[in-house]
Amino acid sequence: MRRILIIAPSWLGDIIMSQCLLKLLKKRDPSCRIDVYAPAYAHPIIRRMPEADGIIENPFAHHEFAFIKRRREGIKLRAARYDEAYILPNSWKSALVPFFARIPLRIGFKGESRYLLINSMRSNKKDYPRMADRYAALAWPLDQVTSSATLPAYEFPALKTLPPSEELLARLKITPGRPMLALGCGANYGPAKLWPVEYFARVCDWWTGRGGQVLALGSKKDIPTVAAIASKLKAETAPYFNDIAGKTSLDEALDLTGACQAAICNDSGLMHTVAAAGVPQADIFGSTSTVYTPPLSEKAVCVESDESCHPCFERRCPKGTYECLRGIKPERVIAALEEVL
Repeated sequence: MRRILIIAPSWLGDIIMSQCLLKLLKKRDPSCRIDVYAPAYAHPIIRRMPEADGIIENPFAHHEFAFIKRRREGIKLRAARYDEAYILPNSWKSALVPFFARIPLRIGFKGESRYLLINSMRSNKKDYPRMADRYAALAWPLDQVTSSATLPAYEFPALKTLPPSEELLARLKITPGRPMLALGCGANYGPAKLWPVEYFARVCDWWTGRGGQVLALGSKKDIPTVAAIASKLKAETAPYFNDIAGKTSLDEALDLTGACQAAICNDSGLMHTVAAAGVPQADIFGSTSTVYTPPLSEKAVCVESDESCHPCFERRCPKGTYECLRGIKPERVIAALEEVL
């Protein structure tokens, strides 16, 4: 049995997109065992990937180097006798653990000049504009797939969702019966991804006006944003606006998302979660681009800025105006969602 170690990215959206690679590896060799080396917070999502046979906690913080500790981690993994490793982050340090684990075949893109650490290296990242294509390409021999143009079709991420329990709905005071709109109003990347709260409020007014209710999802970091949206709702919308940011675990949020009929999201990890749950969605791209990290779903439609400075990929607007986001009006997003519905 071929044993494979996946060194997963740090960001939730990237981890979800990496399921494309797992699906390809399992399809090509159903008997292989795939273990995913990932940060603890993401384990509930990885457990919903049928292709992942095991999960190993990556104990390192996002910017932590810790050379000696990484060497110890690698030595600890030698006993598993992995045949190959796929290193998905671009950093030099992320390739250290599989190197010290003495995994014979270590596959990845060049990244930070990771010679020696990676012995099956692709150095043509620009030939794969879409991140998911880069992940998928690693499943193929170097001479067989040389760009997105030669990359065979692959399956999009598909996370297993379960019906939300009655206990969960009761705890969050969600009343079943009205169609639910998932609201992905946060983005850890920075304010250049955050659509204005008053625009989200207008979408909520529209959805509840047609007989629905809203689930405002997110982490504890998103609580102020959700509160700001709630403050701008019409009075008749408020009873159908469920503020559950910071009140769910990651797998609970996934199951609630899967029960929704539609979603409106910033370019964020939740956007990719919605896509992998198969929920129709409209997604807003301000400083970022759909060329690089679009939602991988046939049920998604992207609304992208047409400002001349777009995309800048900055975390904060260099001009201080955030026109790339303010220029995307609620009516345009509503029309996009109606189109996909």
